[in-house]
Amino acid sequence: MNWLKIGAVVIGGIIVFFVLDSVVHVLLGLLTAIAFVAIVAGGGYVAYKIAGARRRRQVKSEPERGERRVRREPEPRASELSVPPVTTSLPPAAPRENVDDELARLKREMGR
Repeated sequence: MNWLKIGAVVIGGIIVFFVLDSVVHVLLGLLTAIAFVAIVAGGGYVAYKIAGARRRRQVKSEPERGERRVRREPEPRASELSVPPVTTSLPPAAPRENVDDELARLKREMGR
């Protein structure tokens, strides 16, 4: 009976090993596929951006029929757009009394 239990444990271990090996193999295959798709999609995005930049740089030598060229005024610089801050001058402050005199007056009014 003892050898039967040992054999069952060994066979169970072999089955668990093959099952885990299959699961790990499937997960690694899935991760590889995801990485491949990410690389292809990133390359496509970069190619799209490069092609868009080249399209914007192309300058037409002649206007198409019915197209008018509009001359743009140069854009104003930041220094031309800024408005100087409005400063208001405050009237001179009235001369203040001595703090001790003010404290004495408050004590008299409060009855202390």
